[in-house]
Parts: sequence; C-alpha cells; structure tokens
Amino acid sequence: MKKQIRIQNPCPEKWENMQDFSEGKFCEKCSKCVVDFTDKTDEQIQDVFKKADGKEICGRISLIMAATGIILITNLTFVQAQAKNSFRITTKQIATDIINVSGRLIFKETQKIIPNAEVYFITKDKFMKSVTNQNGYFSLDIPNDLIEGENILYFNFDKLNEEKRKEHGEKDTINGYNYGNQTVVFSRKEKIENKKFQIDYKGFEIGAVVVVENPAPDYYCFDGKNISKEKFEKLRKENPHYQYFSFEGKEADIICKDSFIDKLYLLYSN
Repeated sequence: MKKQIRIQNPCPEKWENMQDFSEGKFCEKCSKCVVDFTDKTDEQIQDVFKKADGKEICGRISLIMAATGIILITNLTFVQAQAKNSFRITTKQIATDIINVSGRLIFKETQKIIPNAEVYFITKDKFMKSVTNQNGYFSLDIPNDLIEGENILYFNFDKLNEEKRKEHGEKDTINGYNYGNQTVVFSRKEKIENKKFQIDYKGFEIGAVVVVENPAPDYYCFDGKNISKEKFEKLRKENPHYQYFSFEGKEADIICKDSFIDKLYLLYSN
C-alpha cells in the first residue's frame, strides 16, 4: 500500500528557536514536541505513527528527501500555498499574440539579488526558459495560445544550491541547506511585469504530520504524451540531457488538467 507523509498545518516557528528534547525539539509557541523525521528510516517513521495511535504528530521533514516505502512531500505543495498569499501579480501584454512575463528574484533573508537562477514557464506539451541576469532580472515572451486559465511559473535553484554546497564543502544533498525550487500560479487575467519575487529558504517544513493512504495515481509524460513509468525512466536514463520536472498538488492539476493526480513527472526532448 502506497503511503505519503505530508505537512498538513505548517508552523511558522523557526527550528533553531525551539528547545532541544530527545526526539527533536519542543515548540513553546504551540506547547508541543516536534519530532525530527529528517534522519529517520522508513521503519522508524512508521514506528512513530504506530506509537502515536492516531494522535496528532508535529514533525520536521526535509522537503527534498524521498524514501522508498514512505515518500516525503516535496517543497512545491507548500510553496504554492505561500505564493498565493505572498505574491500579488501584475501583467503586461505587449502584442495580441505574445505575453511578456518579467521580474526580479531576491533572497528575502538578505535582500541580495539572485543571478543565474533558472525560470520556467511550463505546460504539459512544452516549456520556455529564462535565466536571471547579474542583476537578478528575467524576461519571457510567451505565445498567447500557451496561456491557460491558470499557469505555472517555476523558479529552479538546483545549480545555485550545488554551487553553495561546493563552496561550503557539503556533500549531503538531503540535510544540507538548500533554497527550495518554487512555483507561482497566475491566471490568464493576471499579468507579471517587473515583479519583485522575494525567495524564502524552504529546506525544511515543520507542522502537523499526516499519513495519506492510497493517494491518486502518478502521471508520466514525454513531450506532452502520457507514457508508462517504465518507459519514462528508460527514456530519462538513456537521455540525461532531456529536461525533467516533477510537480504535485495544485501545480500538477493545472499542468495536467486533471484533478485526480498525485505527482506529475514531465520529460522534454528539447
């Protein structure tokens, strides 16, 4: 039986501000113990839920860790919810057949600009890419016929995180500090013009942890066509230069135009 761990109610309190205790931390704000799941095995995680016997568990999970039996949620589900509250979107249509999407990426913590970050506009059939310049700005000219009722703008910091790990001599990609890839959902009526996007550090998430049994199916798509998991993995292995993305939650629903989907895996030949 497939199961997933998810953070149901994210906690705003910082991990480093909590008091240490044997299984993790104690949150004075919530008066609850917070279990650190980031270094636990599948069996240990299952044991924690078994001992809880149905009671609510507050926990800390790594948003980029995926276990074989119990799969941990990626950052995208949480990021989308944050984006909805944090980003007010404006627009500019420069021609009847082209929509210009542009903005600037800045780290919220330091207010430093983010150069060389990859910015994608993603549909099921294709994607468009821009890279922020040395001043943190990006611009995408998107054909009007690609704009749907709801659309996905995706900020990818994988290369930036890799550079940061090398700089600090970190080899651990799971527990190392990372800026999580983030998404913004915008509608056809909304427009993005020179928008300032403040990027939070989202390496981990803390909050009420729930187990979801038998979630909706995963979808695998190559150049816009649905294929089997086996064929998808074979294509990806044989063609490491192909562009790859994965989404879940509302982002997956929007791209796939299907509300009954758990995770969406996309592969593009160009």
